[in-house]
Amino acid sequence: MSSSGSGKQLTLFITMKIKPDRIEEWKAAHRPVWAATAAEPEQLFFDLFEDPNDPGTFRFIEVWSKDREWFEKEQFTKDYYKTLWPKSEPTWREPVQVEYYERSGDGLMTYRQGFLDLGKKVE
Repeated sequence: MSSSGSGKQLTLFITMKIKPDRIEEWKAAHRPVWAATAAEPEQLFFDLFEDPNDPGTFRFIEVWSKDREWFEKEQFTKDYYKTLWPKSEPTWREPVQVEYYERSGDGLMTYRQGFLDLGKKVE
């Protein structure tokens, strides 16, 4: 349940289109931020996907225990984001797309252990 009081969890779908010859540079810039956000107690889930038909197109899925207002005011203003953008932006083919959703809370989420086996649990 969300600690924002709404009972919803904020889910971000972030699409980034990276110049194919700069993918490793982009990943190197983002790895410290991914590690830092994984250490945030409000981050419940993070995963990164790559479009196999469009090299350099990545989508992150992030789930947070707080609402969008908190995310934009408290989380997204942290120093590690400020140092990220000057390194990341030169690698982009297009501006970043960010979509905000709330989980429906209908108990419809299902998964198999095989999905979780590719990740690691963070406490």
